[in-house]
Amino acid sequence: MTYSAEISRLNPSCFLFLVVECFGMPAILGGQKVLSKRQAAADAVNRIVDTLSQRCSSGMDVRDYFHIGILGFTTKGKLRLGGEPVINSHLPGTTPDRPFLPISQVVEAAEIEERQVKESYGDGEIVEVTRRMPVWLRPKEGSLAGGWDPLCGILRFVERPLAEWIGQHPDSYPPTIIIICDGYFTDGDPEPGAAQIKDLRTNDGNVLLFTVHLSGSNASPILFPSRETSVPNLGDGDSKQMFRLASVLPEGSRRQAASLGYPVDENSRGFVLNADAVALAQFLDIGTRGPYNLQ
Repeated sequence: MTYSAEISRLNPSCFLFLVVECFGMPAILGGQKVLSKRQAAADAVNRIVDTLSQRCSSGMDVRDYFHIGILGFTTKGKLRLGGEPVINSHLPGTTPDRPFLPISQVVEAAEIEERQVKESYGDGEIVEVTRRMPVWLRPKEGSLAGGWDPLCGILRFVERPLAEWIGQHPDSYPPTIIIICDGYFTDGDPEPGAAQIKDLRTNDGNVLLFTVHLSGSNASPILFPSRETSVPNLGDGDSKQMFRLASVLPEGSRRQAASLGYPVDENSRGFVLNADAVALAQFLDIGTRGPYNLQ
């Protein structure tokens, strides 16, 4: 059975987060008053990386069960069609072509900032408290986040570092790639490139590719659909193509989704349409639960 390899320091798994940094990302996320798509994406990635580090922690020791990469991508200028991708690696000591760090080094690289967050107590009271939060990904400043969405280019680019990682860890649980974007692809059809990525494999299975659609729409999020016909076209990016890009959820992720009440089946895909802040956080948590067999 695939997607069942034990995760250890000898045979870790890896997560690669690909976050678009385009003109559309400063827009307000659907259902929010002030939270932008880019800030929601950064907050969600920072939280899930922190969660992954906690899963690897035993006392003061952070065991290198996972390797992490965080890449931002866009294009130069305002010309919509074509254009080579501009790729930024957001972890200190990494480069776009060598994006991965063992999670113990990821923890050491975090910047810590204090934030005001609202928390609920047992009596239902909501209070605002100060929490220290680790930060790795920060959204670009200014009114324009960057250029357009060269998904074809970024998929071509990451194929080589993924293949190199697999060559170094042939018996590991396969890498998981999570694309966070607004669904507009401006450099061609990304499906052939996604297929090549998903054809890469370790002895435990093929690379997993999950997709997150951020929208300004107030429509309800749709998580883990199993049929393309159940995915509406919101007119905000190509939602049906994002469904086709996504891998089918492995058993571990399906089990986690089902435990939270999602109606998943063996054809459910790692895709969320029209993600709000809550759905984005839940999706990332479930999507990173596949490699659950930590040793």
